[in-house]
Amino acid sequence: MHKATLLEATLHFAIQPEGPILIKAGESGADPTRPNMEFVRTKRNGAEQIYLPGASLKGVVRSHCERICRSLDGESRRQKAREHAHSDDKGFVPPLADNPMGDKTNPEDDVTFSSNAYFNDLAKERQNYTDEEKERYTALVYRRSSFTSQLFGHTSLASRIRFADAYVKDGKNPEIETRNGVAIDRIYGSTIPGALFEYEVAVSGAFATRIDFKNITLAQLALVGLALRDLNEGRVAIGFGKSRGLGRVSLELTSLTIRYPVCMLQNGVLSLMQNKAKVVSETDHFAGVGALTQATGGFDDYRFTKDDTAILPAGVALQEDEFMGVSFTASEQEQIYAIWRACMPCWREVVDL
Repeated sequence: MHKATLLEATLHFAIQPEGPILIKAGESGADPTRPNMEFVRTKRNGAEQIYLPGASLKGVVRSHCERICRSLDGESRRQKAREHAHSDDKGFVPPLADNPMGDKTNPEDDVTFSSNAYFNDLAKERQNYTDEEKERYTALVYRRSSFTSQLFGHTSLASRIRFADAYVKDGKNPEIETRNGVAIDRIYGSTIPGALFEYEVAVSGAFATRIDFKNITLAQLALVGLALRDLNEGRVAIGFGKSRGLGRVSLELTSLTIRYPVCMLQNGVLSLMQNKAKVVSETDHFAGVGALTQATGGFDDYRFTKDDTAILPAGVALQEDEFMGVSFTASEQEQIYAIWRACMPCWREVVDL
């Protein structure tokens, strides 16, 4: 699926501290004039500044997506998935989220199943595959990966979501404080003499960033929306010292743009450029990769959801791009939330709610 681009999406937003936050640098304490735990820094526009690494943001969002999936996964969902499983899978139904620390390859064991462990074993057989079998292997990897791994990837599957580093917005440097901490003796509950330490925190400002998606389903977009909603509402924290009250942030959602580079608008429908008779959706709907592959054909082995469309919210409309393709943009926070809400039926279908 990474060889073709049927759908692209970009979410722009800013992260604002709702209290102290700290993303620790890897070489804390190297500069004696700075606190023991210092904020990660980079040079940008000729000046040194703090920032939020994209890898840290992705880790927070992925772990919460997995938490949501484990909370909702169950036998009814797995039984329904078995009934629609690919003939080559012989009832193989991976969990919605696997255990990255697990080493089991049995998909029925949700507690310890690991996509990495499973495909590391399976890859040994791939050496003897024919070219046709190798082509089908790519789809097999996707089908047999957990739902979150299909989106975020693992060692045998590339990610469909990319997080950019979050840099200081509009060049306005955030306010940074130095705070003191002390180590606690876990046996006696008292402070350990001489165990004082200092750490930097950002307490104001805004960090602008973006998330890019490629060839995702509406259910996957809905799951990311749930995770970002919880991050915005303070249910999820980022960085160091979460149990100490650090890491609470809010999000200022700027825009969400979804593009269909292989589509065009014609006679009130969204259709393919190469085959105008292939209808993807009505123009008052937007589509995920499932609806697009249903129209293009050739991707049956991936077993994408066929009914992968949703109604566009008020104020958002499909329009042809200036150069090629079709896109729409939700330019207000409430419109972006409306897009996520419209995707919820697709998410509910996945988890059998």
